[in-house]
Amino acid sequence: MHRLAAVLLGAAPLWLAGAALAQATPEGAAALQQGLTAILTPTLATAGLGEPIFEGGWTVEPAGAGYRVTGPALSLALRDDADGRKRVIRIRCDGDRYTATAGAGAVYRLSGETPVRCEIRPGGGEPPVLFTSRSRRAELTVDLAASLLTASTDESEGVTVTEDGETQLAVHRLSLTSATTPHPGRPGSARQDIALQLEAEGLSAGDPAAGEGLTLGRLRYGGRLEDVDAAALRDRVWRLIAFTLDAARRDPQAPQPPNAGRKLDALLRQVQGLIGSASQSELVLTDLRGSGDDTTTGFESLTVAGGYRGLDRAVPGRGLGGDVTLDLRGLTVADGPGKTDPGTLSIDRVRLSGTLDPVAGKPTAGSALALDVDGVSFALTETTGDGRSEMRFDLVKARYGVSADGLDVAGLIAVIGGFQSLVAKHGDDEPPPAELSPWFARVRTTIAALSQYKAEIGLSGLRVRSPYANVAIGGIAYSETYAGLDGDRAGYGLHLGMDELTLDPGLPFGDWVPRRARIDIALKDVPSRSVQALFWDGVEAAMQAEIRYDGDSSLPDGDQAFGEAMQRIADRLLASDARLSIDSFRITAPKGAIDLGGGGTVNPQAAFGVTAQATLRIAGLDEFVKYLQGHSDGAAAAAGVTMFQMLGREAKTADGKPARDYDFVVDPGGRMLINGTDLAALMPK
Repeated sequence: MHRLAAVLLGAAPLWLAGAALAQATPEGAAALQQGLTAILTPTLATAGLGEPIFEGGWTVEPAGAGYRVTGPALSLALRDDADGRKRVIRIRCDGDRYTATAGAGAVYRLSGETPVRCEIRPGGGEPPVLFTSRSRRAELTVDLAASLLTASTDESEGVTVTEDGETQLAVHRLSLTSATTPHPGRPGSARQDIALQLEAEGLSAGDPAAGEGLTLGRLRYGGRLEDVDAAALRDRVWRLIAFTLDAARRDPQAPQPPNAGRKLDALLRQVQGLIGSASQSELVLTDLRGSGDDTTTGFESLTVAGGYRGLDRAVPGRGLGGDVTLDLRGLTVADGPGKTDPGTLSIDRVRLSGTLDPVAGKPTAGSALALDVDGVSFALTETTGDGRSEMRFDLVKARYGVSADGLDVAGLIAVIGGFQSLVAKHGDDEPPPAELSPWFARVRTTIAALSQYKAEIGLSGLRVRSPYANVAIGGIAYSETYAGLDGDRAGYGLHLGMDELTLDPGLPFGDWVPRRARIDIALKDVPSRSVQALFWDGVEAAMQAEIRYDGDSSLPDGDQAFGEAMQRIADRLLASDARLSIDSFRITAPKGAIDLGGGGTVNPQAAFGVTAQATLRIAGLDEFVKYLQGHSDGAAAAAGVTMFQMLGREAKTADGKPARDYDFVVDPGGRMLINGTDLAALMPK
């Protein structure tokens, strides 16, 4: 047994040598040539697309243990009549050369070092544009049995774009990689995941050294498609490219080929139908600097990313989720000293983000969108008759956000698609009720699914400085919230806030200018679902009334039908338990303050349909009246304020300052009372 093992081990080098010395065959060359044509340039085998995109074809020859491969040249002739001159732009890129070796099964690995060389001839006497690289290394892995490019790496250095001998664009290193792998959980199927990455380093355009150009430290793009029929998608995309390029070759004044628009639409739909159930992509730009016209601009980084998941083509939008992000950091714009009125702008960060998250077990999703801006600083220097002056604007942080729950994305898609179909079929004419009613029914259910919506705006650290005045605000906040919209106990909330307002120099009446504020108002138990149903009933009734009316004055028109619907909405609101509450309302100034609290309730038996009560306290009102009376231009205002002052009860704040209190009441009889006094008695007769 030991002797047998030694013999086997001694023979191993011979087996390896035999495999390495296996000769390529003409049959293998023919199979590889056919496979490369189908995988990398499928339009070479597609008839009926006009002139070819490529010049020549693939050639594969046995070369010892491997194969010598030469690819076709890219050759295009495109029409350009934009400036009124009939020109033909010719583009030609040299074909690649590779060495191919056979792997396991029908897998081949190709490697080559053909530098890039493309020439673009614009015509019309303009000089040609050359796209070249100093060096290049490319490796491809193809699976002939699956008809797929399973992996690729293509890296070039010293890439330049020149025109008439002058460099217009230079890239230190440019690389492209791809990988196609079986989709997890579906072994043996024709579904794959496709990953693609593009990187460029050391990019420059124009003449940055002379102050007229652009530099970019790095560009990186990465994308991924999941659960894709890669071969079918490749073939449809190539056919779409070929169809589009074929159209670009034609004379714009010549008649279009039969059904060209319909064919293009069909190709686009086919490509869309083949994209995967999930996708994610990201673009990152780093260290961009640009200059020109005595102005420099740039940023540290810019990231744009997004994707989707859960795409169901059977029910578009159902279960769909996704996200999108834009993140900009270190933005600067600065004018040079040669500018008459130079300015500078800097922003530490701008971030826009959005999400769509389906709710498990429900046909709806939640969504949020937010915009955050940090560290804004703007300065502008102006030259006036008094010399040079500077204005500055600074902001520590700003935020805008919206969110919603109960989004019926599938319903939205159906509503939009249904509307487009009605317009396409009927144009400006009104659709018949038999077609309009189902569409309105989908509108109703889609909108009725929305359960919550919120919007907010916030600012902090705001400062504006100028030679004339300085203004600073510590913070500003505003938000609206709608909750329970899919039921008949909906609520609405409003919030307003302001902190630390500073004025320099102060205004003459600055002691009564609000410095802080907080307001919270809520509307509760609103029959949202019923009101929505009545509203859309009214819209549909109005449209159908207009169709029946058609100038016949004996029939109600759309306005009358909609007015009747609004009355039904008013009746429903009066029959509800809706109520208003002022949860907080405080506005403060250095010498005064306003506090308000109370609320109101729907009462169908009341004269105005509501009853209400509120308590108002105004601190510093007496001193404010004295201030007005001490100024000749404030006497008229003082008279009106004095009447209101007299209606209030004298009171003291918690810190002992004088104040006036007012109790407001709207009673069931329709009387409006202030501290028990009927306002009707105070009105001029």
